[in-house]
Amino acid sequence: MNELKESLFRKMLLIRKTEQAIDALFSMGLLRGTVHGCIGQESIAVGLLSHLDPKVDYITGNHRSHGHYLALCGEPEGLLGELMGKRIGAVEGRGGSQHIRYKNFFTNGITGGMVPIAVGLAFAQKKRGHGGIVVAFFGDGAMNEGYVMEAFNLASVLQLPILFALENNGFAMSTDQKTTTAGNFESRIKAFGIEYHFDQATNAIETYQKCGQLVEQVRRKGTPLFAEFQTHRFSGHSKSDPREYISEELDAYWRTNDPLERLGKEIDPGKKSQIELEVEKRIEDAKIRSMQSPFPNPENEYEGEEK
Repeated sequence: MNELKESLFRKMLLIRKTEQAIDALFSMGLLRGTVHGCIGQESIAVGLLSHLDPKVDYITGNHRSHGHYLALCGEPEGLLGELMGKRIGAVEGRGGSQHIRYKNFFTNGITGGMVPIAVGLAFAQKKRGHGGIVVAFFGDGAMNEGYVMEAFNLASVLQLPILFALENNGFAMSTDQKTTTAGNFESRIKAFGIEYHFDQATNAIETYQKCGQLVEQVRRKGTPLFAEFQTHRFSGHSKSDPREYISEELDAYWRTNDPLERLGKEIDPGKKSQIELEVEKRIEDAKIRSMQSPFPNPENEYEGEEK
């Protein structure tokens, strides 16, 4: 169990510290375009993606997928380089914050836009019959998109091997979910005949264990599941967002229940300090490599390496 705790802490800390480095680099004017941070949501990406193989399984993200990328590959230079528009980036500087790829992991910037694509990938997985599954990440704002509802329906009708992963922080950009969404998500999902699960993602070990059970069930049965993860975002929607709509009480609750901080308290202090130093060095090295990397050649914009 100690090894598991240390592994999860290392992965979550890498995401947290990389996001903080991104904030600093943005303030220095070294990034291209805006960025969408996931500080506070790390336990979901790490807890779920630790059970997947991006060579066999497919994963789709959204506009807030820095954490998903890092949980899969652990390569901060690929993310930092992409945000700088450099050749070392995940898609060689062409995609930015919202368009990242790693093996069978893909994102785009449309709200819920990858969910129908994920269902198509799940249909392909079923046809192949090799046991691969699909995980589709999206936020609560996507739950009011018509094509997302259509995707749920089709996944249920065709009985596809897909896990829908809702990262629910309660706000679609800056709009409180309570002012836009009638009923509850559990009722909606069950109406499609899809099994629903809930996790308040404050305990990284429990989230990891629940995710393992969900992934195993989708892989074994080959049928859709839906998991709602209640979480919190300590960063704004994007860099222009001062988070004025977040109450001090809500922030205080989640800071007390921050899964990264809670997990850190369960690790030997000496080992925790060692991991922190290793992660800091990893990110510093990635920053240097990214800044030294050249920009892509515009003449080769339609060519690219297989990542």
